[in-house]
Amino acid sequence: MKKVFILPMIVLIFSTIISCDDDDDYEEITAVYATKIDSVQIPTDTMFLGMTQEMKVYSTFAKSCEGIYSYDYQYTNDSVRTVINYAFKTNAPCADGTYVDGSRIHFKPLTTGTYTFKFFAGKDGAGANTFLEKKVVVE
Repeated sequence: MKKVFILPMIVLIFSTIISCDDDDDYEEITAVYATKIDSVQIPTDTMFLGMTQEMKVYSTFAKSCEGIYSYDYQYTNDSVRTVINYAFKTNAPCADGTYVDGSRIHFKPLTTGTYTFKFFAGKDGAGANTFLEKKVVVE
């Protein structure tokens, strides 16, 4: 009967020792925030219903400590879409210089008409959000 309890006790002690290992040698994300979209690539500004178009949105990041985290694609109404890139920042030291990275967004409209895309371009001097606007006509 003692042997039945010895193995679980060894596993418990070993698990406790491993879980207390203080391994802080990895980069940790310290912040996630909306970042300015610098440029947008839309292959065509006119498309047909039922087609899918891939849009690319690009932002600039500090080397070694920042990068693209995700994006948000919001339906403001039937014909307006708002796109925001989100960046992450780590606890790693930033290197000199910057690099450009971005998100790919697949747009497949369900109705014909003119769609307005508003891409977050940062804040103005008064702190209000600004946007790059692009239109896509769906026939």
